[in-house]
Amino acid sequence: MHLSPQEDAIDLLKNRRFFLQFNQHKIERALNTFSEPDRMIFMVIPRLLHVNQKGLPGYLGEDVPCGIHNYTIDPQTLFFAEKLFPAVIIRRHETLTPAIHSLLLVGSVGSIAQNQKSDLDYTLLVDKSRLSENDIALLKRKLKLIERWVMFEFDLETHFFINDIQEVKNNIFGESDSESTGSALAKLLKEEMYRTMIVAAGKIPFWWIVPVRTDNNEYDNLFQRVSKGETLLDGDDFIDIGNIADISDGEFFGGSIWTLIKSFNSPFKTLLKMGLLEEYMFNKTSFNLLCHQIKEKVFSGDHSYQVDPYLMLYERVENFFQETKSSKEMDALRVAFYMKIGTQVDLDQLDTASNDSKLTILKNKLDLWGWPISKLEHLNTYKNWQMNQKVAMGNRVNKILMKSYEAISERNKSLDPSDTLITKKDTHLLGRKLFSFYRKIPNKVENLFSLVEGNTAETALTFLLDKNSPIKNPVWYLVRGKTMNVDKLKPENIIKTASSLQFLIAFTAFNKLFQKSTDIFIRPESLSITTSNLHIMLNQIDIFLGQVSINAIHNDDLLSSVRITKLYMIVDFGIIDPSEIILGDIHQCKSNTDLKRFITPRIDKIKNLTTIYLTSWGELFCKTYSGPNLINRCVEELSSQIVLENNSENNFLKVFIPSKHCEILQVPWLTKYLLRAMKNKKIPLANQKAS
Repeated sequence: MHLSPQEDAIDLLKNRRFFLQFNQHKIERALNTFSEPDRMIFMVIPRLLHVNQKGLPGYLGEDVPCGIHNYTIDPQTLFFAEKLFPAVIIRRHETLTPAIHSLLLVGSVGSIAQNQKSDLDYTLLVDKSRLSENDIALLKRKLKLIERWVMFEFDLETHFFINDIQEVKNNIFGESDSESTGSALAKLLKEEMYRTMIVAAGKIPFWWIVPVRTDNNEYDNLFQRVSKGETLLDGDDFIDIGNIADISDGEFFGGSIWTLIKSFNSPFKTLLKMGLLEEYMFNKTSFNLLCHQIKEKVFSGDHSYQVDPYLMLYERVENFFQETKSSKEMDALRVAFYMKIGTQVDLDQLDTASNDSKLTILKNKLDLWGWPISKLEHLNTYKNWQMNQKVAMGNRVNKILMKSYEAISERNKSLDPSDTLITKKDTHLLGRKLFSFYRKIPNKVENLFSLVEGNTAETALTFLLDKNSPIKNPVWYLVRGKTMNVDKLKPENIIKTASSLQFLIAFTAFNKLFQKSTDIFIRPESLSITTSNLHIMLNQIDIFLGQVSINAIHNDDLLSSVRITKLYMIVDFGIIDPSEIILGDIHQCKSNTDLKRFITPRIDKIKNLTTIYLTSWGELFCKTYSGPNLINRCVEELSSQIVLENNSENNFLKVFIPSKHCEILQVPWLTKYLLRAMKNKKIPLANQKAS
């Protein structure tokens, strides 16, 4: 039944009041969770975006677009601003037109899933039709400066995404992710934005004040009436980024691929998101999306301060799992929720009252789940779990994710092809990202880190050679803790085995199993690679190669043939006097004959050569070469994946030479020699002038 214009006006006014109360409750919940320094940042960021003033983070000498519509500073923000910038009197000229219509904080902040160091992910809604390309570029520079300042000063991750109002209205979120594939998400991203957002400053998205069951025509009509002043509301208080009444089944397949990719590094959170997608795919969603469910509770007016979007996400998925999944899958969901929240319920807290709302919610859930004490104790020690235990948990979650993906994929096949919104290009791109993680190929270093939530660094690691294994097939063990020999090795402490020490070094660095405080041991110690070498290589590989986030691989790279982007080489000369390879000046070689006399005896001393390289598809590989012509064989194998330009040489290759000496051996001629070999795809001895 349609309401009269007068009833509409009253309804919208009431809904606005309910939303503002809900928004303020979320802000207060966020402030109560943040540490004191981060609380200041949370409050001051809108103020920094409102001005471009010397002495403040984000200041640019040029006329950078800034300012937020309807922004007014409150006493608490003024206090924090004066505390952070005592030497600056912050002012903004009243005649300047604000560039930012709305500043939205999207994600877990303000919910039960927020922790003291939750990222701050802001969406800036702007009208790009009124901004030039240079304006957008300047605004991006300003935002980047603020991001860096917050990270440097407060160790808090902050991200700003600029989105055009009209594009968001059309379900296009070009900057809502580090590497968006727009057709994969569309309304799914808008639905998540509506249900998780906090309006940090600026205009209120109009969707949040219209009744729950508002179709697109009614939505447009109401917005027009508010804009024309035909209601009790001021049209300048709102922004139109589109209605969301339903999501078509054709979106869920692309969303499931994207969600699966997002599972890398955050499997617990992703299980909840994938569960929601599957529930959407197999149930009625018209005016029954989670954002509608949350809005309905907020508009009821009763205890809106208790409405928690993340808790409601879990409860909706839990209901779906109870109807469709096994008890083991249900248990995995509950574990994922408990682990994602991050608040531990200690045994002495189970039977005591608490003023902490998050703790109270978790205790109520534990009562319903009926977990034994031993299970709770085990989960509470997750940070100290062995790597293989964490990986086993990640694999358990990953299997459920894949099962959900397969169910959505099968359902998608029954749809008319024209109903599937994801484009072939985006399907190919996202498929490539999955392929780069899951494919099995010789010499590939497993990316276990992506299956593990939280820190993976060990307190102590031992690299242990099994002396009893056949000489032709040595077995190296990467062991948790300090171990002297294989005979005393406990199977549960074995993290990884490999045929070479170098592979385990690459594996350790890639999966971030060490940090500066990690104790490193190697057995036996008589090898050319010493404990000191191990520390150096682990740090160098971590810094030089790092680990690429799979969901951040650039689209252009995925659409191109795979290539090597970074190459780390371990050139092992064995136990020799360094002077045998360092002494002599290659620049004194006047002919190819001189060059060959200089290089050949030195190259012949190489016992083995290891390549550890990162590709444009985000994969890491490690292979060790030994025997005659090892450099020739290495260059021949890698040449098809090397595209080396003159300006990229310095960032492409890093060479390490193991040595008994404490200092790092610097052999410039060797690096230049190897670079030229790879650039020319051959060993540069003939037809080459000395350089």
